[in-house]
Amino acid sequence: MNKLKVVLDKTLITSASLLLILMVIFSVWQVLARYVFNISSPGTEESIRYLLIWFGLLTAAYVFGAKKHIAILFFREKFSPRTQLLIERVTDVLIILLAAILMVFGGIKIVLLTSAQTAAATGISLGVVYAALPVSGVFIIIYTVISMMTKRINENEEVGV
Repeated sequence: MNKLKVVLDKTLITSASLLLILMVIFSVWQVLARYVFNISSPGTEESIRYLLIWFGLLTAAYVFGAKKHIAILFFREKFSPRTQLLIERVTDVLIILLAAILMVFGGIKIVLLTSAQTAAATGISLGVVYAALPVSGVFIIIYTVISMMTKRINENEEVGV
């Protein structure tokens, strides 16, 4: 499981880095085109917007997998360790359900609804743009399952199974 997580981490951080580099290049080009060369570059602004959608969702999935997301631990820490474990498990199941229903299932429906539509300046299919939602949902589900399995293995080691 740890190897899978490492591969996912590297894939997501590399993809997010490439998207960020592209956004910077397009932004610099847009400024140069507008203010130095006095020409318009309508496709770059739209491209940056769509790259930002992919960047934001892939980075959110990576942050989720790295356990660097916002968590409210104040309430959970007031309970016994056994209750805390139960709360974690219930939370993990809820995360999987929400990611599966809202991000994956809902995202696929949005992709199917918008796949025939194209962006005005670039001609990119909006289905490709919105595909970031189910893709990041799948990554979040995988990270949650890995986390649950890792917790289970650690529990068994502590108990001596």
